Formats: sequence, structure tokens, C-alpha cells
Amino acid sequence: MKFPFFIYISWYLIILLFQIFLEPIYKLTLHSQTLSQRLFLSWATYWDSAHYVSIASDGYKFPQQAFFPLWPVLIKTASFLTGSPLYASFILSIFFGLSTFVLFYLLAVKLIGSHLSKYALILFAVFPSTMFLHAGYTEGLFLTLTILSFLLVEKKFYLLSAFVAGFSTMTRLVGVGVSLIYFFLKQPAQKRLTFVIISLTGLISYALFLQIMFGNGLLFINAHKAWCGAQGRCQLIFPLVPLINYSQLLIMGWVKPSLSSAFIDWFFTIIFLGMLIPVFKKLSLLYFIYVLVVILLPLSSGTMVGMIRFVMVAFPVFYVFPFVIRSKVLFFTICILLFLLELRFVALFTNAIWVA
Repeated sequence: MKFPFFIYISWYLIILLFQIFLEPIYKLTLHSQTLSQRLFLSWATYWDSAHYVSIASDGYKFPQQAFFPLWPVLIKTASFLTGSPLYASFILSIFFGLSTFVLFYLLAVKLIGSHLSKYALILFAVFPSTMFLHAGYTEGLFLTLTILSFLLVEKKFYLLSAFVAGFSTMTRLVGVGVSLIYFFLKQPAQKRLTFVIISLTGLISYALFLQIMFGNGLLFINAHKAWCGAQGRCQLIFPLVPLINYSQLLIMGWVKPSLSSAFIDWFFTIIFLGMLIPVFKKLSLLYFIYVLVVILLPLSSGTMVGMIRFVMVAFPVFYVFPFVIRSKVLFFTICILLFLLELRFVALFTNAIWVA
């Protein structure tokens, strides 16, 4: 247990020191001109964080229904203790960030052993979009619930796992990736179906809430379309089409490899999809199914935008990287480069510049 605490605290402190001493040099806008803005307000009020705080404070306003309810409910509840949704969001992010690191490591130890699990956790910590565990986003809550569900499955506490998964589907739509794994358990068909239904109670409850309050149980779908419709990129298509289209642009030389958001989203999505085979071989079908769903479901909307953040919750991929990258020199070189990119993400995000 000491190792994940050490990695989390080290990760957190390095980002903190970067924001205090180096980010002012990196300053791109006036949005992070004060220390309070950089260290607190940016994490609690920028981009999706602001919407979750708004929902917790004032309820849903269209198209905020695209944001699932468990995270704002927790912010609202915690705000009675903190006195402010902003403080609640910030404190909860720290708590669920730490719990993600701990549970990630515990499951890794069970699946790949204590030695390789250390490498997996380090790689997870330095991954660029892991910085969202620091923000008022759902990543920490979702990963905590999802990894706990898998850990309970490994311990054969299937019913309890399904109940926990129900909260995952109340946090993000890709929580259905957890629900699908219960179909493939070595259990009687009736039990498997029961586990699936229980795991979907979060999504079902949200749909019922939307039906009662707004007269449309599927309003979260319409709300999602409203967010992306203005860019003309919101359409249900075969998930690999966005990747293929961008690959063609690269081949024809119309776009160049760079640190642009589009290239980063494309590059890491390709990497994570390529890791599906090692996930299947080294772990199991359950993890393969989960990774496949959490990657392909966002892509099916017709865009790669934000994929660097979406692939981060495909946590089983981090478990198999130590098997693929056997050279320690290469592994830690990659880790350093990834962490430099993560710090760049921190600087951009806290300057109110879109990252993912």
C-alpha cells in the first residue's frame, strides 16, 4: 500500500511545484496569472469542471444533461461540509485521485504481480491525460468505481461488483463497458443477466430521472448532440472511420505529425487499440471487452476529439505495457517524455486552453 501512496504524492507534488515555479514562465494567457487561479480555481472551474459545479449548485440546464449525475450529486453533498461546491469538487478530486492510484495498484498486483505493477502505475501516473484526476472531472470517480468492480470480480464477489458497477453507469455512459463483462462470466445465464441488469441501474435511474423531470429519458443523447452538433461532427458512424480519415490525411501529407490535439488524439488511440491483443493474451476477455467499449464508444460519435482523455480510463492497457516494453531504459525514456507532455497539458489546461 505504501507504493501507490508514494507515487500519488510524488505525482501531485511535482505538478504543484511546476505550477508554482515554472508555469508562470509558461504562461500563455492571463487566466493563470495568480497563484490561487493556477492551483485552485483553474482545476475547479474550467471546462467540464464548471458544468459539474453548476449542476450541483443550480440543477440541470440544457444541454448539461450530457453530464451524468453521480459526480454533481457528490459535489452537492460534500458542499454541505465544505461550504462551497468549488471546494467540494477540489477535495473530492484529490480523494478519488488517490483512491484510483491505490485500486489501480491493488488490481495490478493481482493480475501481473507486484514487480510489474509498479511499472504499470508509474506509466499511468505520467500519462498526459492523468492530469484530469487533478481536475473537477469524473475520471477519478469513474476509475475508482470501475477498478473496484473489476477487483471484486477477481475476488468472485460478483453481486457486489455489479452494485458498484451500477454507480459507474451513473457516472459516465462508457460505464456500460463494465456492464458487458458480466455476460462473459463463468456463471449460470440467469445470474449473468441479473448482474448485467444490476450494473445498469445507474444508467436506468438517470433515464427515469430525465423522463420525470424533462419528459425525455434519452435526453442525455440529445444533449450530447447539442454539444458537438455546431461543429458538424456529431453522427453515429463506424468507430474506426475517424481514425482512418485522419490516417489518410497523414499519408497524403495534408497534416503533419505534431503536438496538435488532433494528432495526439489519433496517435494514442491507435496505440491503445493496438494494445488490445496483449490485453486479451496477458489478462482476459473481460478486460478486452471493457477496453474495446471505452475506446470505440466515443469514436462512434464521428470524432476523435478528446480521445487522449477517453483512452486514459482504458486502464488495463497500462497493465500490459510492461510486458511489451521490456527495456528499462526505453520504458523510463518514454515515461519522461510522457510526463513532459502531461506538464504541458497542465499548463494549457490551467491557462483555459483546450486539452481534451
